Amino acid sequence: KVRNVVLGILVGTAIPSAFISEASIAPMFLPIAMALYTLTSKKIGDATQLGKLLMMSIAIGCMVGAPMSPTGGARNAIMIGFLGNLGPEYEISFMQWMILGSFYTFFLGLFFAFLLPLLYKPEVDDLSDAVNTLREDLKKHGKMTRDQWLVSGIAFLMIIAWITDKDLIAPVLGFPLGLGGVAMTGTVLFMLLGLTSWSDYEKNISWGVIVLYAGAISLGAVFKSSGAAKWLADSLIDILTTFNIQEGLPLAILVAVIGALMTNLMSAGATVAVIGPVVLEMAVSSGTNPIIVGVALAIATSMAFWLVIGTPASSVVYSAGLLDAKDFIRMATFAWPAALIIMIVMITFYWVGLGLQPIMIGN
Repeated sequence: KVRNVVLGILVGTAIPSAFISEASIAPMFLPIAMALYTLTSKKIGDATQLGKLLMMSIAIGCMVGAPMSPTGGARNAIMIGFLGNLGPEYEISFMQWMILGSFYTFFLGLFFAFLLPLLYKPEVDDLSDAVNTLREDLKKHGKMTRDQWLVSGIAFLMIIAWITDKDLIAPVLGFPLGLGGVAMTGTVLFMLLGLTSWSDYEKNISWGVIVLYAGAISLGAVFKSSGAAKWLADSLIDILTTFNIQEGLPLAILVAVIGALMTNLMSAGATVAVIGPVVLEMAVSSGTNPIIVGVALAIATSMAFWLVIGTPASSVVYSAGLLDAKDFIRMATFAWPAALIIMIVMITFYWVGLGLQPIMIGN
């Protein structure tokens, strides 16, 4: 069934996107979706709506899954660093982030599983022939090779290490490896086992992106250390006091809305890097829990639904030539408000139910 295939793509892209860059996940699923579309087109003729549905499912799955863990995007890792700089009481572990973010991923993914087939009504209901053809093609590739098993094993161990870093690894080593430490360990293992080489890293890693994020983080750090972030935060708090939204849940929801708007105008990582120090200062100044405000901002910046260039996954599926720019606008008209509603429900009920108090004790 087409609906089951869509659900499979959403789940299949969302889960790995929580641990691996969506810029890698989307190209992996693109040939599968293109094959399903091409095989069906040969059988029935025009299958444009099916193609749009499959392409959009890949992009949405990546966008929905990324907020679920700290490694789902630079924005998440940057925010963890900002929170840690506020003090050890605001440090958040990998598992704690996953517990906070899973609500958003699950319910928004469920929403899209129903929405997408309604927006892009496929010409067929059954893809059995196309799926069977892909299965036969898969059998021709044979069993997984040694290198493929090693890559999968190292990736799995890295995920386990991220999750258990503070509880298991830190007590043994005397210090936590952190997100970067685990990632670098995996990088070295890939080279030691002959799965890749340093020249591959030199050629294929976008070093300019690292410099870009370093610059954005530095800008945010200077903003904070110079006192500009505190001055701006205090000024904004004074304005928000007029509307009684200067602290607690109203402030967290306002920050989420701002993040959801800005991420459609600039990259998610840059959004968090630049305004993160300001909103965290606002939280501290008003006595609001910085974890609620910070994580809300990071997750909200995943709502880049409106434009083709909003996320790498959107650009990848657009390059296939089956989607128009207006398809993203049409989808976002329903998706963006729904994502914000789910976000507000998550902050107000789920996070508070987990014991995350909006107002810090003593304020």
